[in-house]
Amino acid sequence: MVSSVRLDFNLQDILEQLSQDELSQFKSLIRTITPGNELQKIPQTEVDEADGKQLAEILTSHCPSYWVEMATIQVFEKMHRADLSQRVKDELRETIRKGEPNPVDLDEMLVRFEAEAQGKEDRHRGILKMKLQQMWKAWPGDSKEVQAVAQRYTTLIPFSNPRLLPGPFPHTVVLHGPAGLGKTTLAKKLMLDWTEDNLSHKFKYAFYLSCKKLSRLGPCSFAELVFRDWPELQDDIPNILAEAQKILFVVDGLDELGAPPGALIHDICGDWLKPKPVPVLLGSLLKRKMLPKAALLVTTRPRTLKDLQLLAEKPIYIRVEGFLEEDRRAYFLRHFGEEDQATRAFELMRSNTALFQLGSAPAVCWMVCTSLKLQMEDGEDPAPTCHTRTGLFLHFLCSRFPKGAELGRTLRALSLLAAQGLWAQMSVFHAEDLESLGVQESDLRPFLDRGILRQDRDSKDCYSFLHLSFQQFFTALFYALEKEEEEDGHAWDIGDVQKLLSGEERLQNPDLIQAGHFLFGLANEKRATELETTFGCVMSREIKQELLQCDIICDEDRYSTLTDLKEALHCLYESQEEELVKGVMAPLREISLHLSATDIVTSSFCLKHCRSLEKMSLQVIKAKLPENVTASESDAEVERSQDDQHMLPFWTDLCSVFGTNKDLIILEVNNSFLSASLLRILCEQIASDTCHLQRVVSFKSGCNITSEMETKDSSLAFRFSGMTCSHFSPRLVSCSATTQQWADLSLALEVNQSLTCVNLSNSELLDEGAKLLYATLKHPKCLLQRLSLENCHLTEAICKDLAAVLVVSRELMHLCLAENPLSDTGVKFLCEGLSYPECKLQTLVLWNCDITSKGCCHLAKLLHEKSSLTNLDLGRNDIGVPGVQGLCEALKKPLCNLKRLWLWGCSIPPASCENLSYVLSCNQTLITLDLGQNPLGYSGVKLLFETLTHANGTLQTLRLKIDDFTDELDKLLKEIEGSNPQLTIDTEDQEPWKKRPSSGYFIV
Repeated sequence: MVSSVRLDFNLQDILEQLSQDELSQFKSLIRTITPGNELQKIPQTEVDEADGKQLAEILTSHCPSYWVEMATIQVFEKMHRADLSQRVKDELRETIRKGEPNPVDLDEMLVRFEAEAQGKEDRHRGILKMKLQQMWKAWPGDSKEVQAVAQRYTTLIPFSNPRLLPGPFPHTVVLHGPAGLGKTTLAKKLMLDWTEDNLSHKFKYAFYLSCKKLSRLGPCSFAELVFRDWPELQDDIPNILAEAQKILFVVDGLDELGAPPGALIHDICGDWLKPKPVPVLLGSLLKRKMLPKAALLVTTRPRTLKDLQLLAEKPIYIRVEGFLEEDRRAYFLRHFGEEDQATRAFELMRSNTALFQLGSAPAVCWMVCTSLKLQMEDGEDPAPTCHTRTGLFLHFLCSRFPKGAELGRTLRALSLLAAQGLWAQMSVFHAEDLESLGVQESDLRPFLDRGILRQDRDSKDCYSFLHLSFQQFFTALFYALEKEEEEDGHAWDIGDVQKLLSGEERLQNPDLIQAGHFLFGLANEKRATELETTFGCVMSREIKQELLQCDIICDEDRYSTLTDLKEALHCLYESQEEELVKGVMAPLREISLHLSATDIVTSSFCLKHCRSLEKMSLQVIKAKLPENVTASESDAEVERSQDDQHMLPFWTDLCSVFGTNKDLIILEVNNSFLSASLLRILCEQIASDTCHLQRVVSFKSGCNITSEMETKDSSLAFRFSGMTCSHFSPRLVSCSATTQQWADLSLALEVNQSLTCVNLSNSELLDEGAKLLYATLKHPKCLLQRLSLENCHLTEAICKDLAAVLVVSRELMHLCLAENPLSDTGVKFLCEGLSYPECKLQTLVLWNCDITSKGCCHLAKLLHEKSSLTNLDLGRNDIGVPGVQGLCEALKKPLCNLKRLWLWGCSIPPASCENLSYVLSCNQTLITLDLGQNPLGYSGVKLLFETLTHANGTLQTLRLKIDDFTDELDKLLKEIEGSNPQLTIDTEDQEPWKKRPSSGYFIV
């Protein structure tokens, strides 16, 4: 018997409320709770005869308080008295909150209590499961789409996808990407899968290491670092670590460790008992000096990738991109419920390109939906809110608080905290950071309750903003608020406005860029008033003058890059403050605009304030599209984006300056891609009666104007030459030329930057002419994307020079070398160039190039690693069984990006069909496989068809030759049609002598 203990809830009062039957049930059930049940030693009759008050006295006299508290909750839950169970929990939580500076998690205490009766492995798994399941509850808004995105990426991780074969070495997987896109969510999803036994066959133990939590931890041993939160495993540490191949370590937020450059690779250690700084221990783990057989999953933002490349052994890099467009659309629909409202809100966000990009972060999507839905419910027009990011963020922030909230002091402290963290490249704030500013948790409560700040569930004294963009917004607020006399940013290592906008600082810390944009947005008088009215703060009226004193736009002699001007225009547009825009733009006499369709809105807003402008150079370029978009699809997509009804009025505004600005007399249109609509508007504005232009010159452009235009002003000289609506693609086919003529062609390619496609098929280029061509292709001004050198009498000797081209060419994506005797040696040289990460080549045609299985092995080795190559034609090369086997091994690897493979007429026998069948069953990238004109035999074709009846891969087209078409094969074909309707099987046996099967994917 122990002395009577004090409980943190009123047990006697609760027991006295029970009926006699309920009290008897309570007595019966509490005897079943194990372990540590001291009631087993008390006579049964004493317990049975006790009333509620007496039973409370018995329990507190014989049992530890912790056991009584946990056991009481369990018994009430078994009695289905959730009300009493919740009452006990509420009383315990209140007592814990008042009495402890670092309160423990009651739910975790319960799980640990229940787990004490289980084995240590199950106990570890159960406690982890409870913690991770709480994660979804902490996420603002519905998490269904978040979970769907996490599931999508989980299939890319080798040890979490049963369809991916395990590698010969322990995996290191690196999830990287900007802040807030779901890297931590994905890491925790993987851990949750393990707790639910989905990965238990691969890992016996899994440990989650949060770098934000470890960043303040002093030197310790690796064992202490891993097991400090797992007291129940302390006795088994040597046995657990001895089976490292059965352990998964998740290192989350490596960038949040705050380690100085080089700290991770300094003093690498393999002794898990030796105390070392945390960065050294994690660096040793990543370098595989510590527990080399363990599996590792690392999440990080891009800034630590350079250190990781020095550390990680054979890592698999997976870029996390967050919500795709279809995810965002689905999320809007779920949030709004009503389709018309959801569609309108979604289109409003999409109309602002910068805001739409931010929407890939689930938290930003939630913020946008919350803000726009509130406006729609109040009968307001949400369109103006979406014009700028600042407008939307400001509306969201102010809508969360009542007018006159009088939170100016807390707002100032938060803005200082945000700026301090952003300059230090830290997004997590600890309790001591708050204390240094004199801020208590109670001060933060209004912002925590409204979802602007978050408290970390794993480490209660850690705080962060909802998303990095909110920290950037509050950093801008630090500069925009009226400074107090004692406030000095330098004391907190915070740069001034000039430093915030400097290119050098932004290069070192890219997160400052968006903060600069928000600062321009907060220079708006109307927005300043809204903040003052809501929070009772005082905004600086000098911020506009501070911005004007910065070199926002330099004169012509001091320009650094065109990107600087483009960003300046975006910043000025963000302000929506005409006084500021006039102050910056009015002195300009010349301007050179390098625009995509998305920059037209910002440029049109700013250009109308260039009252002294005399000369304008204009270049409209294509926006970047996904890599899998073909050239023709790209042109069509760009035209659609330019013809968007939202865009055309802004282009009209931009062109209207030719009439409204009397000093603007010279216009140059350089290397531009203009849709028919944009071109028509441009011409109409130039030819209008109000136009003051005296000279319009266009060269190397895509506008389809080849003749001079007549206007009423005969002094206006239009010289639009060599222009086309989409892209300029001359063909030089079947040419025989001298070396000097090839040199002239090379020079033309260097000068003409609109030339993207060249076809020199059947030309007598020879190695000497090829060298001249290759030198041009390496020139930074050469923008050639597609090059065909089919049947140009090239040899293996020239492939070494060509390999160098593949490394340095910024644009070359498609290369045809068909019908050249390159041999295996030539292929080896090409693979050396293709192996460099800088290589952009996507399509390579090696049809009939005298390649054997040896050359195939070089290509297979290349495809094993992450290569840009997605389309490969090896038709009419005798690669044999070893060549096919090598390619199949490569296609099994998750890093292989190959989508289309042509093996027409490669002498592939039936024996190779087993390897090919396995590829068809597991590969998740291949969409076209050409096995035409190969002697696969009846058995080989049957094996392939049997595999396809139950395969669920990505294959869309399969070509093969069938010599003996039987009823059984016909039956299998029908089964494939039913189970795999997207798959087309081409069984024609015509020989494509005049046209290669791959020619449709190599359009020049």
